[in-house]
Amino acid sequence: MLYYEDPYKKRIKAKILKKEDGKCLLDRTILYEGGGGQPADRGYIICNGKKESIEHLGELWHRCNCNPGEEIEIELDWDFRYYMMRSHTAEHTFFRFLQERGAELIKIALGEESSIMFKGDIGIEDVLEAEERTRELIKKGIAVKSFRISKEEVENYPELRIKKERIKGKKVRVVNIEGHDLSACKGIHVKNLKEIGDFAVTKFRRGKKKEVKFVVGDKAKEFHYSMSKTLRSAAWGENIEVEKFERVFHNVLMEKEIMSEALKSLSEEMDFEKENCKGVEVAYRIIPGAERKIIVRKMMEFTNSPKRIALFGDSISHSVSCAFSEDMKYLRDLAIETIKKLGGKGGGGDRFISGSTPDEKEFIERIKEEICKNI
Repeated sequence: MLYYEDPYKKRIKAKILKKEDGKCLLDRTILYEGGGGQPADRGYIICNGKKESIEHLGELWHRCNCNPGEEIEIELDWDFRYYMMRSHTAEHTFFRFLQERGAELIKIALGEESSIMFKGDIGIEDVLEAEERTRELIKKGIAVKSFRISKEEVENYPELRIKKERIKGKKVRVVNIEGHDLSACKGIHVKNLKEIGDFAVTKFRRGKKKEVKFVVGDKAKEFHYSMSKTLRSAAWGENIEVEKFERVFHNVLMEKEIMSEALKSLSEEMDFEKENCKGVEVAYRIIPGAERKIIVRKMMEFTNSPKRIALFGDSISHSVSCAFSEDMKYLRDLAIETIKKLGGKGGGGDRFISGSTPDEKEFIERIKEEICKNI
């Protein structure tokens, strides 16, 4: 295919050999049909003086409206293709470093912001180090080449990254980033790492299945500048030297952890105030920054007995909650309506609702008042 022979060709002439059900079989194409995590190329067909979108469906079949025998021109959406080429080569470069740390690739999805999903014991420091080393190789400008081998020859390349079960043909296309990575791949790549321009990890999601998102080129430069600007603004805003910001931030996280533990203890130890109105026991409390899980548990435990309602408000987040015993759950709609009247939003199940309101104290007082009036 021309996109392998000359991936930098942007426009060609071609012939329509035959047409079936709105699909045209061409004698050649520069449009990559997609695969290996790289999306299909975007492009245009020009025939009879008209220009319209064209899609490569595979094996030289394209979706188009021209007729057999006509000579046409295919024009590639070069900006999109070139960004995908740079992103794909960047993914190979970056992931090789993660693989050295034990990462196992699950899948990739290239785009304006590309995604790599993988598993393995990989932490933030591993990702940041891989990013740094990728940027170093881009600056060096390492050559990228491709060649084909038979399936039998795979054993001769122990360093080759390959999933044999995914190889359908007799030949394996190998992309070689010289001295760094050797991977089986059907995607289209640049000839030199320098073409990538720059590389930036924009997100890192941890868990059993991990995900890294990244951008390349000017987008990467803009991201690094934006992060640098944010860091300097945060540091200088607090009169902290940028070099010391990491240590200060670490101390803040430690203090936050201590405060969180203190709030857990407070939430566990602090009792709800209680009032009895016409035989209904109402428990209520406002605690700033309370541990939600503990509070919800205490509210549900309290309302396991009949004729009970529990009300709670957080004066920091302005969140409110209301739990009902089984015989009092008819008050659910009243609680939600009260939240709305106070300018908030809320919802939930039969026996528990939660939401937010500008005035959590007013919410509690109104519910208590309604209970005493109407029960």
